[in-house]
Amino acid sequence: ATWADIFKMDNPNLNILSAARLFLFASRDFWFEVPLPFFLRSPSCNGLGTQSCSADDIMSSCVNGSFCNTVMGVCENINTGGGCGGLALDRVIVGAFLGGYIILYGQVQSWTPQLVTGPLDQTPPNKLTEVFWGFINCIPTLVAACVLQWSYMYDNEQQDAMTIFLVLVIVAFAVIFAINSSIHSYLVVNYASHDKVAVSVGFYYMSNAVGRLFGTIGSGLLYTYVGEELNEYSGNDAVAGLAACFFAGTLCSLLAALITTQIKDQKSGLKCGSCLTIVDREDDDDYDADKDENLEERSSQKENGKNQNDSKKKI
Repeated sequence: ATWADIFKMDNPNLNILSAARLFLFASRDFWFEVPLPFFLRSPSCNGLGTQSCSADDIMSSCVNGSFCNTVMGVCENINTGGGCGGLALDRVIVGAFLGGYIILYGQVQSWTPQLVTGPLDQTPPNKLTEVFWGFINCIPTLVAACVLQWSYMYDNEQQDAMTIFLVLVIVAFAVIFAINSSIHSYLVVNYASHDKVAVSVGFYYMSNAVGRLFGTIGSGLLYTYVGEELNEYSGNDAVAGLAACFFAGTLCSLLAALITTQIKDQKSGLKCGSCLTIVDREDDDDYDADKDENLEERSSQKENGKNQNDSKKKI
């Protein structure tokens, strides 16, 4: 396929889904790729730049994740660029936690049709299914952002409560995000042009990569520059930086859901179990007419593509 074929905007549903995918993955990478590992490693702000220490009592006077600056005689953050106010976890624990997230995400994504959308009568999914779960995807990051920004547990650096809360929020997000990703994976194949599935899917996953790049760069900027610098020995307030990243992730989730509403694929309605119908299925006559219209449109696209190829061969 040529570049013109790849960027040919003749499939509105796929193009809109690709734009939604960009913001869906940015909603995760705005806090997962850069801020979260730094926050998990960053030490408590208590005593950094103010706690006196000496070469004789380095281990006893400085908090985990800091060291004694023997020249100035005060405790200093090992990595001031990562900020302070985090959980001060060891590298092995941080790596295991991030690896566990990836494993959980992958497993839930593969189980979604059997354990989630199937029992809820949302199989096969349509645009309404993704809008439903897209709005739910906003909840964990919004709760996390509000708690980090205004909760007393982070103001007072209550390590145990901070750790438990963050683990619960991230596990909840991993499950919900995996469900969204699974639904997207079905929709992209469903919306792909039948005569160029590989090109359509490739264009969609290119949007996925752009979203991840956008989230990663944006998260680095937010985490680095949001939050007051307490002093030269501690770095910035990591709690404020991570909260800003969670707020940005929530905004991206909201944009992804709102963009998805523009897709024309709602004829089959939306249910949430056998007893609850959120959006009624449209009349069968209208539904069949819509399917016929889509088939005619795809046949027309295929015929136009064939004619163009024939013209190229003649030239």
